[in-house]
Amino acid sequence: MPIIKVRGVKMKRKKPQMTTTSQEIQHSFRVLFIWFAFLMSLAVVGVVGVQLVHQRQAESIELLGSLKRSIIDDRPDWEQWRKNSTINTQNTYVKVNDRTRNIPTKFYSHGTKTFLKAKQIHLPFFRALTYVDGYGFMYYRSGSKLGIMSQIWLSLNPVVNVLLSVIIVVFSLFLLSLLFGWYFISSTAKRLTQPISQLSQTARDQSKSELEYETLLPVPKTPMEVKQLTTSFNELLTSINHKNQQEKTFISNAAHELRTPIAAIRGHIQLVQRHGRDHPEIVDRSIQFINNESARMQTLVNDLLALSRADRGDVKLDYIDLTSLLNETVEEQRAVLKQTINVNIPTKAVVYANADNVQQILSALLDNAGKYSPADSQITVVLSQHGSQYSLSVQNTGPRIPDNQKDQIFERFYRGDQAHNHQVSGTGLGLSIVKQLAELNHIQITVTDLKPQGSRFNLLFNNPENQN
Repeated sequence: MPIIKVRGVKMKRKKPQMTTTSQEIQHSFRVLFIWFAFLMSLAVVGVVGVQLVHQRQAESIELLGSLKRSIIDDRPDWEQWRKNSTINTQNTYVKVNDRTRNIPTKFYSHGTKTFLKAKQIHLPFFRALTYVDGYGFMYYRSGSKLGIMSQIWLSLNPVVNVLLSVIIVVFSLFLLSLLFGWYFISSTAKRLTQPISQLSQTARDQSKSELEYETLLPVPKTPMEVKQLTTSFNELLTSINHKNQQEKTFISNAAHELRTPIAAIRGHIQLVQRHGRDHPEIVDRSIQFINNESARMQTLVNDLLALSRADRGDVKLDYIDLTSLLNETVEEQRAVLKQTINVNIPTKAVVYANADNVQQILSALLDNAGKYSPADSQITVVLSQHGSQYSLSVQNTGPRIPDNQKDQIFERFYRGDQAHNHQVSGTGLGLSIVKQLAELNHIQITVTDLKPQGSRFNLLFNNPENQN
């Protein structure tokens, strides 16, 4: 853990605490729920409080009007006022100031003088609301008629009591909803993240296992995102398993292909060591065999290196003159192959590919055609244009390839039944290299049959732009 020095004091820096997705969901929704419930409660209390105050305001207007109507002989009739009022006047205090007389006269309802002597605190933003010591909150209203000033104070204690009851109910509901929401959010978050947790645990278990990763991850039905993620993981896992199996098969086949000539070479070396002096004639024969097998090993190693470079997928594509490249490659193969190579290509064709890769592909296809075609037969190379695309085909008159083997011939070290004939040499990697290089250059390769016999290997070049 890193240590921070502050004025000679060593302090340990705390590591950030890791949180799970479930905890993040719970925290976010709990904060949101608390704020929502709090604001809803505040809104309910505020609306109820405002409605109650407005109700008392309407009552004060009605009381003030009834008070003006109760003045008889310039003097308020309190008993008549209380009798005719439809509103409870028990906690209502009235002061009337009559200025129409020669001597201004003040009239007070029962208890008003004592009420006015109490300490009053006026609220700064609500002038109509006053807190009176010993009486609680009061609502004040005044009015005048014909020189008679009337003042009235209505007790808000009933309103406060109702508001307190509302607050208690709302707060209780808030606590209940908070507890229920807490449980609901926790269970929902766990239910939503459980498939992810199971997926993670299964992946960890498989990573610790020494067995092959052939077991796929369980795919949940819900939620859809996790189902899609698991399906993608399984597809990736299947692809990795397939590639691992291919690598194992490739290594096994490569070891076998190398082991066979090495064993034969060692056998001839031992034969020469034991009988070379007594039988000199076997020395030349063994040396010739060792030379042939070492050449075969060199070819195999070169093919393995070419396949390894192709697997890395690091090629630079550019627009190349395919016509010149074909003519050059065909001339090189004519010096090696026994068959006659016929060429039917346009004067100029430009494709988007890697020149070295295309030359290697064509050389491998011509070499493959030479292996499986009679020596006195013909190999035909045809290049044709279809819009911005070019189609290159290499045709031979050798045996047909069965339909169930047309895809297998591009697998590494695969050799058909005809290839088991010792007269047909090869490492079984040529067409694998062709397939890999074609994919790197975005070239589509297909195999079709010719009548009455023979095969056609077709290459389709897809140019991103027509530069001509």
